[in-house]
Amino acid sequence: MPPPVFWRASGHGCAAGSRPGENDPTSAGATVDPNRFQNLFPGLGQAEALATLRKPLEELEDVSDRYLAAAHLVNFPDEQTVAALTACAADDHQAQAQRIARRKAVESLARLGARQALPVIQACLSSEDAYLVENAVWALAELQAQPQVVAEPLLQLLQDERQNRRVVAQTVARLGIEGAVAPLEALRQAEDPLLVTAATAALARLTGNKEGLADLESYLLHPDVTVRRAVIQDLMDARAFGALAAVAAAPVSPVFRLRGVRALADQQRQRGLARADVLLPLVDRILWDDPAAVTLVHRYDATPGLDFLVQELYGTDFGRVYLAVATLMTFPKADTLAALTRSFADRGWNDYGAHYHMIKLFGWLGDPQPLPLVREALANRRPQFQKSRPAAALTLARLDPQNAGAALQDAACEGSFWELRYAALMGLEKLGLPAAPTALLGDSDWLVALRAEAMATDGPTHGRNDPPPLPR
Repeated sequence: MPPPVFWRASGHGCAAGSRPGENDPTSAGATVDPNRFQNLFPGLGQAEALATLRKPLEELEDVSDRYLAAAHLVNFPDEQTVAALTACAADDHQAQAQRIARRKAVESLARLGARQALPVIQACLSSEDAYLVENAVWALAELQAQPQVVAEPLLQLLQDERQNRRVVAQTVARLGIEGAVAPLEALRQAEDPLLVTAATAALARLTGNKEGLADLESYLLHPDVTVRRAVIQDLMDARAFGALAAVAAAPVSPVFRLRGVRALADQQRQRGLARADVLLPLVDRILWDDPAAVTLVHRYDATPGLDFLVQELYGTDFGRVYLAVATLMTFPKADTLAALTRSFADRGWNDYGAHYHMIKLFGWLGDPQPLPLVREALANRRPQFQKSRPAAALTLARLDPQNAGAALQDAACEGSFWELRYAALMGLEKLGLPAAPTALLGDSDWLVALRAEAMATDGPTHGRNDPPPLPR
C-alpha cells in the first residue's frame, strides 16, 4: 500500500490574497506548463549541478549524473547556467555520458530562452547523433532562430531519411521557411503516417490552405496509438478549430486530449473566436472521461475475464484501456470492486496510469468503500500522478456528496494546475452548491474563470454535465 498522505483542509473558501494563479507559474493558462515536471530533484542546488556538469567524465560517480545536471539546471535561469549548458552543448566528446548530456543541454537552453546559444545549437545540426540533431532542430524553433540563417541546413535535413523529419517539418513551419513547401508536398506521399500528418499540418501553416486538414481527423482513429497522439499535435499546429470535438473523443489519454482542446481553445481566444457553449462541454466531457464519450478503435471477439481486464488498465494504449474500463462496468459491481482494490493494493497505487483509471472506476461503481483511497489521490502531489487529482475530485463528489464540499472547495482554491481547479468546480456543481468560490471568478486561467462564471450564472444544477450512464 502507498505511504500515508496527510490531508490539509483550509476552510470553505479561497483565502484573501491567495487566488490560484498568483505567484504560480503552473496557472498561467498555457496548454501544458513546461515547468510542471522540471524540478524533480528539489534537494539538488545550482552549485552542485554546475560542478557535476563540469566534472571530468572519469570522476562521475554515475554515468547519468551529467545528464541529470543538464536537466536540473533549467531551474536556475542565470548567466552561470547558460554558460555551463552552452559549454556542454559544444562539447562533442563521443562518450555516451556526454552524448546524452549534450542533447539535454540543448533542450535546457531552449527552455531557458537562451538565444545567445543559437550559434552553438545550430552547429549541432551537422552532428552524426540523430537525437542531438532532433533536439537542436526543435530548439531552433523554440528560440525563434532567424529563418534566413537556418533555412539551408533545415531544408537539407527535411530530405535526409536518417533524421526525425517530423520535427524538421514542424520547425520549418514554425519559422515560416517558405522554401519548405515543395519538400513538404513530397512528404505527404510518404508511407509513414507520422510524416504525412506533420507535413500536412506544416503546409497548412505555411500556405494558409486548410483543405488537407479534414484528412487529419481520420488519423485520430489510427490503429497505432503513437499516430493518434501525434496527430493531435498536428491539429494544434495547424489551428484546426473544426477538429475540437474529434480531439475530445479521440481514444488516447485525457492528457493528450486536454492538451489539444486547450491549445485550440487558447488560439481561438486570441482571435476572439472562443465560445463558452462549445468549449466548456468539451472540457467537461474529457474530465468526466466516460468511455461512452470516447470513440473506441478496438473490440473483443469474446468477453475477457476480470483478471485480464484489470491488467489492461496498466497498458499505455488508452484505446485498449477504455475498452477494458467499459467492459469492467458490465460485470457485477461487487466483483469488479474487489478485483480493483486487490490490484490497487498490489501495484496500482504506484502505477500512475492504472491509478488514474482505478480512481475513475471507483466513481463509476458508486460504492463508498474506497473513499480513503480517493481522498489520498486528491491530496497526492507526486507530479506523475497529477491527472489522478481531478479524477479524484469528481469521484469524491460521486461517492461522498454529503461531505465532499469542503475538500472540493480546498482543491478549487489550492489547485496548482488548472485542470484540478476546473474539475473541483465540476464536482461542486454536481453537489448542487449555490456558487463557485468567489476568487475563481477572477482566476488567472481564463477557462477556469469561464467555468466559474457559468456556474455562478446558471446556479446549482445537480450534475447537469454528468455524461450519459455506461451501458449495463
